[in-house]
Amino acid sequence: MSISQEIEAKINILELVQRYVPLKKSGANYKGLSPFVQEKTPSFMVSPAKNIAYCFSSRKGGGPIKFLAEIEKIEYREAMQLLAKEAGIELKTDFHKERGSNQTDIFEAYKIAANWYHEELYKSENSEKLAYAQRRGLTEATLQNFQIGYSGDSRGLFALLKSHGMSEKDILESGIFVSPNRDKFFGRLIFPIANFTGHTVGFTGRIIDAGDPKYLNSPASRIFNKSEILYGLHLAKASIMKLGYVIVVEGQMDTVKLHQAGFTNTVGISGTALTKEHIALLRRLTTKIFLCLDMDKAGVNATFSSLDSLLNEEVDCKVIQVEGGKDPDEFIESGGNFTKLIEEAISPVQFFINAGKSRYDLDSVVGKTHVLREALKYVRRMTNRIEIDMSIKYLARSLDISENVVYEELKWVKAPPKKDEPTGMMSLDFWHTLIGYCSAYQLYDLFLASIDYTDEHFEGIPSFDFIRSEILAHLGQSESTDIDSIKALELQVEAENEWTQRDTILLKFSELVKRAQKLMYEHEKQALASSMDQNSIEYMQAHLSLISKGKKLGII
Repeated sequence: MSISQEIEAKINILELVQRYVPLKKSGANYKGLSPFVQEKTPSFMVSPAKNIAYCFSSRKGGGPIKFLAEIEKIEYREAMQLLAKEAGIELKTDFHKERGSNQTDIFEAYKIAANWYHEELYKSENSEKLAYAQRRGLTEATLQNFQIGYSGDSRGLFALLKSHGMSEKDILESGIFVSPNRDKFFGRLIFPIANFTGHTVGFTGRIIDAGDPKYLNSPASRIFNKSEILYGLHLAKASIMKLGYVIVVEGQMDTVKLHQAGFTNTVGISGTALTKEHIALLRRLTTKIFLCLDMDKAGVNATFSSLDSLLNEEVDCKVIQVEGGKDPDEFIESGGNFTKLIEEAISPVQFFINAGKSRYDLDSVVGKTHVLREALKYVRRMTNRIEIDMSIKYLARSLDISENVVYEELKWVKAPPKKDEPTGMMSLDFWHTLIGYCSAYQLYDLFLASIDYTDEHFEGIPSFDFIRSEILAHLGQSESTDIDSIKALELQVEAENEWTQRDTILLKFSELVKRAQKLMYEHEKQALASSMDQNSIEYMQAHLSLISKGKKLGII
């Protein structure tokens, strides 16, 4: 047994996947919406028996290690290391030496830095910084839960990272330092940013005294992209699934303060609007999203951009508007009732109307026309007819215009270019399906006995190498080249035949073999036509022989 097989034997694939994707039982397996692509019909399946998770739309996934690598966008070896720790298995292989480097894993570097910053906040020389955090209303529990820290001794952190095996070059390239003598966040309150599984991948530093910028983020890296990371999601995901909705705010302080106030289903975006990648993360947990961004000009624009990203994503979206233009942090500090704001959250079209009131006179024809046309540009892109109808009725009521006029105006609004739609459930290649039947129901021998073509005839058809290797593996002449792929194919055909009797399965397989015969015959006919002069006697003889063969096979 290889080390990867030993690790995977101790990892429960169902428990692992359920950290990322809500699943429903489907016979012996589990099914859910793919975490890799946007889709309406679930194509993602988990088989506890085979210890595999696979998306048939994107063809991503596999065993525990491969699934974790795909979902976290990390290298296979890194996923292997993470699961080895979870399984309690010591990896004897030194991956760093294999890479020709003695550097510490970048995840470990950020973990060390996060711990260092957090401990710095509690040192006596930094007592004023701790007092500042407390004056901002951050409790001890919040400081611990979010591991908030302070950067006050960059040389000490640099030396610590070196002591863990990192070279100066690796430390500087980590994005934490600007030079060996100064880290990027020196003098700032530190908010560690974690990925979905809770591993620190970056930092935000908030200025304490006067200075710009107010917030400073880690640079983009192979483990950190603010367009794909939501602050606090690792802490919020359980509450999001339990409560059935998520609150999206701007930045760290709003996220932290809402968690502290009991709204633990809150996540934060960092200097950007909600992206398609963010939405894909959230849709693993819920289809109900509340946007609560600042009501200043930048916040309103970010809300518009976020609504644009959310359009037609099969989510129920509402906008929370904080009274008096305050941000959630200020609103809660002033004793505001945030639960009431959630209850009064408005639809995207309502937000368009409210935003229009601040720019146009809605008592005038010109003002109503501007607001209506801006809103209809958004409605025009909707694909759900019920949502379109509800939006039109709301616009008509709000602007005191007849619904007929709104419908007519909608026709004049120029439709934007259509975006590529997700492909949904992608059917497997025919030959892969055939191999799936052979493997799932042990029909290799029946296939070999039924097919009238030999190995050399398969050259040139799709997946030839894969088919040949699996047949040879069955015959004991080699090993399977891709165990995960075979398990995925078995999972697909077993799901399709969950309630099918064995006799019916054999009939379906017989039809597949007949189709394979026909495809091979057509392949042979094309090969003959391209290899000889079709006016030659040799071609005529070979062609007649092929026709005779087709009749014998019952193809023609």
